[in-house]
Amino acid sequence: MSLLRPVVLIGLIGLVGPIGALAAPPPLAWQARLNANTVVGLRLTGRTDHGHAVGGEIVVRKLTNGAWRDVWKQPKLNPWKLIVADVDGDKRPDILVGVWKKSPYDKVMEKRVFVYSWNGVRLMPKWLGSRLSRRFDDFAASDVDGDGMAEIFALERCAGGRRRVAEYRWLSFGFEWLACSAERSGIGKIVAKGRTVTVSGPGGTFRVRPSKGILRFEGGPRP
Repeated sequence: MSLLRPVVLIGLIGLVGPIGALAAPPPLAWQARLNANTVVGLRLTGRTDHGHAVGGEIVVRKLTNGAWRDVWKQPKLNPWKLIVADVDGDKRPDILVGVWKKSPYDKVMEKRVFVYSWNGVRLMPKWLGSRLSRRFDDFAASDVDGDGMAEIFALERCAGGRRRVAEYRWLSFGFEWLACSAERSGIGKIVAKGRTVTVSGPGGTFRVRPSKGILRFEGGPRP
């Protein structure tokens, strides 16, 4: 049987990788567990438009009669990243999906974060916001303060090709801005492992640590 390896977890038990030695379809991209017999992930096409993944879909699979089968598909969102986290502290998995699309209030093709829950039958939209406070290139989620609610960390675009990290927290119906870092050049990716958030790129790899309303970079050269 193939081994499972832990994925970015945020107050939940999430796993990615091959499901086991069953006659299963190929693993999905960004695959993570919702419960013992249900996984969610992205089926990507490999096609791109201006560097953005297009044509993919969100897929939920269940283990039924000894085989993994697709039970729900969500197309037409151009998904590019998926994270399972508990953003509202209800101890149930939330599904955070990076999509590239227009929205009713922002009619340009841009990266956005959509949040869904799983009711056992279908994905239920929880937050389909038009945007965070700024345009962003990547995001991660981590319960950095250990309160049972995962915060979103977005790698946001700034002038002159620089970027900053901004932190957001779930508030009733949507996300509130908590803090941001100084702007920095040479970073293009953000990753969360447990309660540690790091950014990386040609400029180096840095840990992001909340401190008195400011996100501070630790390690590497000064911005």
